[in-house]
Amino acid sequence: MKIQINNSLKHLKQLNDNPFTLQKIAYWLYEYHGLYKEVKAYSETLCEQCQKWQQKGLPYDCLQQADYCTKRYRFFTSFYDEVEYGIKVQELDAVCKVALEEYKTNNNDSQLKEWLIKYFDIGYNKLAIFYYDHLDYSVDNDEVVHPHFGNSPIGEFGVCIDRKYYENLIEFDDVFKMLFYERKIYPEKLKEIEEEMQKVAIPMIPIPKID
Repeated sequence: MKIQINNSLKHLKQLNDNPFTLQKIAYWLYEYHGLYKEVKAYSETLCEQCQKWQQKGLPYDCLQQADYCTKRYRFFTSFYDEVEYGIKVQELDAVCKVALEEYKTNNNDSQLKEWLIKYFDIGYNKLAIFYYDHLDYSVDNDEVVHPHFGNSPIGEFGVCIDRKYYENLIEFDDVFKMLFYERKIYPEKLKEIEEEMQKVAIPMIPIPKID
């Protein structure tokens, strides 16, 4: 299994066009989906040592990933999931293109609010991590930044997919954040989110006064 994983990652590195094309990433995911399922099933089966810890009521997530542990190849499934996210999130680009065309026809705050409500699930939920986890890593404003979807655990290369496949998605994300957070076109929803965040915030533990 280790040899198969190494070979798959070497193959992916050979496909790199700096950045990757969407088609080559999709091809690699398809080509090694069987290996992904095999590794995932293997890692979900507890090794003998983890079974013993489980029976004793002890933590059995083998963080050291010893040679005998079935979880030692989870790095591959984690990496595969990151790369696959790059393909899945790109599927929203077509919807974002339509949304942007609709946005440009809106003439007042009431229409913009309706637009936010219509596309709220995409802007707030489905694209919540896209910018900060996959695009916001450049220190040079003049640099063309390509979305980044993980670093290979073997082979020392990152997976950046050409920005051209995400142009509508990126523009939509900018517009959504501007309307929702800066202009506050949908204030009641923003207030609701802020109140929910306050509920889950960890309260500060008071520090006793020392005389």
